[in-house]
Amino acid sequence: MLYSSTRGNDNNINFVQIMLNGLAKDGGLYVPNNIPKISKKKLQELKNLSYVDLAYEVTKDFVVSKDISRQEYKLILKKTYSKKFGDEIINIDRLNNNEFILNLFHGPTFAFKDYALQLLGNLYDFILKKKKLNLTIIGATSGDTGSAAIYGCSKSKKINMFILFPKSKVSEVQRKQMTTFGASNVTNISVKGNFDDCQKLVKDLFNKNSKTMEYNFAAINSINWVRILGQIIYYFWSYFKVEKNMIPINYVVPTGNFGNVYAGFISKRMGLPIKKLIVCSNKNDILTRFFSNGTMEKKIARESLSPSMDIQVSSNFERLLHHFLKDSKKVSNLINKMDKKGKYSVPKKMLNRILKEFEGGSVSDIKTKKSIKKIYEDFNVITDPHTAVGYSIGKKLLKNNEKRVYLSTAHFSKFFSTVSNSLKIRLTYPQKMKEILKKKENYLTINNELDEIKRVIDEKTSKA
Repeated sequence: MLYSSTRGNDNNINFVQIMLNGLAKDGGLYVPNNIPKISKKKLQELKNLSYVDLAYEVTKDFVVSKDISRQEYKLILKKTYSKKFGDEIINIDRLNNNEFILNLFHGPTFAFKDYALQLLGNLYDFILKKKKLNLTIIGATSGDTGSAAIYGCSKSKKINMFILFPKSKVSEVQRKQMTTFGASNVTNISVKGNFDDCQKLVKDLFNKNSKTMEYNFAAINSINWVRILGQIIYYFWSYFKVEKNMIPINYVVPTGNFGNVYAGFISKRMGLPIKKLIVCSNKNDILTRFFSNGTMEKKIARESLSPSMDIQVSSNFERLLHHFLKDSKKVSNLINKMDKKGKYSVPKKMLNRILKEFEGGSVSDIKTKKSIKKIYEDFNVITDPHTAVGYSIGKKLLKNNEKRVYLSTAHFSKFFSTVSNSLKIRLTYPQKMKEILKKKENYLTINNELDEIKRVIDEKTSKA
């Protein structure tokens, strides 16, 4: 499998290189030159496989190459989704005949990011040892990506990591999962700004820094294709658990950077029977507004009770634009408009094509808290605020008889105060969380300036 940039100037690159690069050299995002198709007959053969075996069958065509053999990749997957991942890899709560919650918080950091970042970490470790390379990972997080990346990738001695998070805009648990880890090859950096500022600093480091090649920078945000790859797997797994007749069903996905829902889109393109992907947002409703009028317009990100979605620039949407436009120059023009003017619009015909597969909605913090309470009262299930956002929007946009899977993206304890206040009941942290909360933190705080992050990386890397 070869990959090319959404912007057309970094093309026909192999899997290992796009994994190591993360972001394309022209500033775009890598997408596969073709999407492997899985026939209905093959789908029937896949439905009873274990998670590891399913992962291999669904993703092998994207990965297997001269650098990673079939057997090597099987071993990497087995290492990733083992008991070390968590007591349970994945499970589903059945609410009724048509509603299911896919619980994606069984990994080491209690968030869906683990499914892809544990895989990415093991792929990195394998390739860096094989090619005798060192890597400097730069990542931005709105909460969960940072800790998942640290737990997944820092185990390799060939890696130095720098994780940027917005000051005072992640939950206490999310912050402490990063800042108490204690690995010498990890530097956590609190940025005086929001997630979009952190993400822009990462992109600017790749695009405007002469040290990029010297330090061998790589990105672990969902701009890295492996992040999408690791998330495709649980769409297939969950579908086989809730639908036996190969009838299309809906997926309801709380999203910020559009990576999780884009993985669903790729799954559909591979042949998985998905009817619609419901894109769920909080008060930061840039995606909802796009689905209503075809205009992507950036506003000021506002703090909410679902902070992982407090985003105004959904990077992975560029991949979706590329798919529907099929023209790299047009994609580049739209992204340039967003950078310069803060907005762009797509033709009505294109929007109508998108709306055949997607629908968007947003809810307030008040509604989020009500949904947390309602899910608990109706089903005795405790959900985090992001899952509650999805549930609320799914109930609004889908009919009762339409089968749907709600993606539960994090354990409720990561947002303990919000959930506790919503339910008015006594809750307890998991033991692992309790231990983390007691640990001493270690992180730096910087201004939202490119020169400052460059300085930190220079200092830390030269000492390594």
